Amino acid sequence: MTSGHEFPPIGVILLLIISIITADKCADECTCKWKSGKRTVECVNRSLSSIPDTIDPETQVLDASGNDIRALPSSIFIRVSLTNLQRLYLRGCRIQQIDKDAFAGLTNLVELDLSNNRLSVIPSDSLIRAPFLRDLSLSHNPLERVVSQAFRTTPNLVKLDLSNAQIAEVEGNGFRGLESLESLKLNGNRIGTFQPGTFEPLNKIKSVELQDNPWICNCHLREMRQWMAKHNLPIIISPVCHGPDQLVDRPFTELELDDFACRPVMMIASRYAEATIGENASIVCRVSSVPPAKVKWFWNGKLLSNQSAFSSHQKIFIYEEGQFSKRSMLILTNAQESDSSEFFCVAENRAGSVEANFTLHVSLRTAGMSTLGSGQIAGISAALVVLILFILLIILVLFVRLRRMPVKEVKNATATLEVLPSDTNQDIGGGFPGSPSSTRKAEEAETTFNDSTKPVSLTLNYVQRTSVENNASDYVFEEARPVIHGPCFSSTTSLVPIDNPDLIRDTRTSIEELGSYATEHLGTIMMEDTRLLYSSLWNTRERSSPSYPGPNASGFGTKDIPANLTPIEQFPPGAKQLRVWQKGVPVLPPVSALKRVLGSTRSSPDEGYQEGTGTDV
Repeated sequence: MTSGHEFPPIGVILLLIISIITADKCADECTCKWKSGKRTVECVNRSLSSIPDTIDPETQVLDASGNDIRALPSSIFIRVSLTNLQRLYLRGCRIQQIDKDAFAGLTNLVELDLSNNRLSVIPSDSLIRAPFLRDLSLSHNPLERVVSQAFRTTPNLVKLDLSNAQIAEVEGNGFRGLESLESLKLNGNRIGTFQPGTFEPLNKIKSVELQDNPWICNCHLREMRQWMAKHNLPIIISPVCHGPDQLVDRPFTELELDDFACRPVMMIASRYAEATIGENASIVCRVSSVPPAKVKWFWNGKLLSNQSAFSSHQKIFIYEEGQFSKRSMLILTNAQESDSSEFFCVAENRAGSVEANFTLHVSLRTAGMSTLGSGQIAGISAALVVLILFILLIILVLFVRLRRMPVKEVKNATATLEVLPSDTNQDIGGGFPGSPSSTRKAEEAETTFNDSTKPVSLTLNYVQRTSVENNASDYVFEEARPVIHGPCFSSTTSLVPIDNPDLIRDTRTSIEELGSYATEHLGTIMMEDTRLLYSSLWNTRERSSPSYPGPNASGFGTKDIPANLTPIEQFPPGAKQLRVWQKGVPVLPPVSALKRVLGSTRSSPDEGYQEGTGTDV
């Protein structure tokens, strides 16, 4: 038998007890309830300055809107044991500062509402602590701009509300990282245009709100309009154009894609064109515009079309290439001097038109430089400048080398002058190597410009003789030394024979005597010098003397003298001899060297006389 009274189930009783306990705990500051299957705590407009620390840790939804919190310090939700939150509403709490670790521990947070606060920047570094955040509202904050990659830390964001945030600029990569975004609200801001590529990351977008912005509907907004058409985005409230003038107050829904245009821009390199009579004249017009502009040509107010007749013997051809950067070329065949006039290029699109005039000058020009273009003339001029510089460089190098050449020859040349005392019985170097007399004489007589070894060369003997004695005893087995047959001259300044041994060096003959003597004897002297210059090439190189015969000598008579030997002349004791080598070739001594060498062998004007030479040096 059942009782007339039924008792509630035990589960209901327990739930009631928990509700009573919870209600008692939230009574002073907040309201705790179950809402939409979530444990919810509402602390709205309670003048709270911080997040309450008496809330149940199992709370999933916290609404603390309308308080005066102002700042969210580091790890605030860990300290109040609210790490189980899934939704957090902090609307109108005058928040202006959020620590980068303020949301630490909120790994389950999926919705965050920070609208109607005083945030001046998007808290990118703070949002990294809520990696699974899907819904973010930052509306009614003085953000002013969306910086590049501001949402890089929220890759799972699906809804983003940036409405009424005083945003005037969105940087090119401002939405980078929002690849999962489906809903975007940008209404109520101060945005007039977007940079290229701003919407490229938003591949999953399904709705966007752009109304209440001062849109400038020109070519810079064309990409956004193309993006909206590509994703087939519904426009609930159509944005309205605030410019340019022809599109003011016109909604997006009434505009075509080409209405988002910019006025064409002419890129003119030169307004002057030249042509030769009888040849084709060409004029080039370059235009940049978005969308592509239509280019037209006019002459004397008449529209010119492609392949149209310009006159009975002339035609017009128009060629175009490019799209947004277009190049239009007008060609006039068989140009005449009467065609010299102005042609007009007009480019237009829906944003407006622009024109430029070009002057054509047709003349009779001769071949050559006049037929070359400005670029060709510039190239030839540059080549000529380079060639001139190259020639100047070569001249400079040759000039430097020519200046250095005398110094180099003096340094390397082998020039040796020797003053050798001649003797009747013995030549220098003709005796034994150890002969003291020959060594002493060689040291006294020989003077050289360098220490290099003398080559085999001709020895010229400058001595004073009045006669030549050709005796058999004068033939020696020695290298024959050619001797000047006739008078010797002391220097180039004294060309007459010296017969007086007492003649002092500075004594000079008069000009009349010098001229008469040169007429009679100069030819003979030159022939003798030529014979002496090459005579040593025939002589044998065997060396001997009457006192010290060589290995081939058998006696001292003329019968034992070889046929190839020539006699050597007798010299007065102490006579001077000069030897000159230069680069291994025997040459006559220069006047300056002769004076210097012969002058250095005497210490006084009388020294020659004392030695018995009688030479005027």
